[in-house]
Amino acid sequence: MLTNLSPVKISPEETVLLRQLEELSARSGSHSPSLGTMQKAIPEIVINIDACYLSNPLATDLFWSYFNSDVLADPQLFKRMLEAYPSQNRAIAERLSTAIGAPAEHLFIANGATEAIQAVIHNFSSHIHICTPTFSPYYEFAGPDKQVTTFNLDPAKNFAVDPEAYVESVLRSHADTAVLISPNNPDGYLIPDDDLEWILSKLTSLSTIIVDESFIHFADNATPDGELPSLTGITNQFDNVTIVKSMSKDFGIAGIRAGYSIMPAERVTHLLDNGYLWNTSGIAEYFFSLFDRPKFLEQYLGELSSYKLFIDKFTSTTEKFDFIQAFKTSANFQLMKLPEHVSSDEVAALLLIRHGIYVRSCGDKIGLNGEFIRVAIRTERENEKVLDALADILG
Repeated sequence: MLTNLSPVKISPEETVLLRQLEELSARSGSHSPSLGTMQKAIPEIVINIDACYLSNPLATDLFWSYFNSDVLADPQLFKRMLEAYPSQNRAIAERLSTAIGAPAEHLFIANGATEAIQAVIHNFSSHIHICTPTFSPYYEFAGPDKQVTTFNLDPAKNFAVDPEAYVESVLRSHADTAVLISPNNPDGYLIPDDDLEWILSKLTSLSTIIVDESFIHFADNATPDGELPSLTGITNQFDNVTIVKSMSKDFGIAGIRAGYSIMPAERVTHLLDNGYLWNTSGIAEYFFSLFDRPKFLEQYLGELSSYKLFIDKFTSTTEKFDFIQAFKTSANFQLMKLPEHVSSDEVAALLLIRHGIYVRSCGDKIGLNGEFIRVAIRTERENEKVLDALADILG
């Protein structure tokens, strides 16, 4: 929303583009417009850096190198991906099982994490208890026939989940489903392992606890060499825990829609018996097939280590900024609170108009009081440009 209080100076030409962006965002609901939608609607805007979409760009390049190499070696491969049905859900789960350390019968392969979220909520929940702020599909998918209650996270405490207060809130709500995202989106808070296990031990009476680990690869959790970071082991300890995992954040492949969920075997069977047999694409199946290649996972873990250095450098720089409040993060993005009387929509729009940098304005996020933006952390060179642009507009 345009304001008269903002100290940021805006030209008449920029005001026109700001209003166009405002209208486009309003039509997109609680999610940011895609790059294609934005560039088609407002061709005057050139996007140089997408710091809205959350991904590891080094992993995107790794996937692309494998895909190109395999298509060159077998020119019919891509045609088969387009022409033939992909394997059924259980067949893909069998191939993925060893790499992620979960029995295949407990694996539900999804068309992106959002499909897994929707499937669990629609089929196994009637009353959902969420932390706010959070990833909006967790309450959007509830619909009018399901109840949603909230546990509010405090920015003054870095959005930390207080275990005792949280458990008390869940039990008081009488919800049958609780949702924990760790690291959380949009603030990046990672629930310590001991806190998470204690919380789960106190909520065994619930039918479902969703633990969303979509950003866990970027956290500093210790894992054995050669293994993907994961919370998968907690499903062996607690029968009511369902793990949700997006593959687009860490592998940078949002366009092919790949994710999975780990849940009780009977729930997987229920979903597959009710319409989810062929819910992934041939390209997504190709991506999952890469998990059978030890070299791919070894290279991915190497790229992940390099990318974490970019994250550390970015956050150590924003820590010194005096014109924003940058919150500590265990993910590949950072939430930033803007100064008083500065509009997050305006700042996001000006970063786009003046610098071609697309960030997420969080003014519409339930549970955030004030003006916030969320910035995805990219390559080292891109990060330098983002930091310079923030300083140019706000510094």
